[in-house]
Amino acid sequence: MLSSGGAGPAPARTVLLAVALDDASISAVNYAIHELYRKGDQFHLVHVARILSPSITIHHQYHATYNVPELGPGIDERAFLERLKEEIKDKLTNPMDALGIPHNLHLFLDTDNAPASAVCETVFKVAEQVDAAMIVLAAHGKGEEGSRDPLLGMYLGSVADFATRNSARPVLVVRHYTPPLVMHVSRSAAKLAQGQGSEPGSRNLSNAPSLGGPA
Repeated sequence: MLSSGGAGPAPARTVLLAVALDDASISAVNYAIHELYRKGDQFHLVHVARILSPSITIHHQYHATYNVPELGPGIDERAFLERLKEEIKDKLTNPMDALGIPHNLHLFLDTDNAPASAVCETVFKVAEQVDAAMIVLAAHGKGEEGSRDPLLGMYLGSVADFATRNSARPVLVVRHYTPPLVMHVSRSAAKLAQGQGSEPGSRNLSNAPSLGGPA
């Protein structure tokens, strides 16, 4: 049988982004948006938020220090989640919306100061549920909280370190990434360049949406 001679479109993928709300995770999300995404892909964002009771520190006379829960009203989890969703939208998903990238958010609350292994198990569970083709996360480089990568000579951070050692799926760790500055030239700008004038009311240049910086 003869083939048609042309390759069809690449199959759509499900990509899981394990995110925090710091600059390192913003870089990882930027990388996924600008370098990984292809039409038809679906992004799933997983965020594990720590919501611990306030504590007070007691310094013992024998030079021991204790942190104990502070007695008082509990944390309003509903209000906390609403604020968290707004922050995630502002920092991470607005650019996806602007570019038409489909995405889902999976939020989990950590009330026990869970270790990196527990956070990763949550990520792995979601990856299994959505059948993720890969897991993308940031290398936070927090020194003693992770192991040193033998090739790059840098710390990955505890979550990235555990994920790369234990995930059954491909893991992409992003150390740092700066999105490209892309300029979109409108039809009227092209006419201007050719000396044909411009359409009234149209803008010539517009900045592509970017993450992690002022518009």
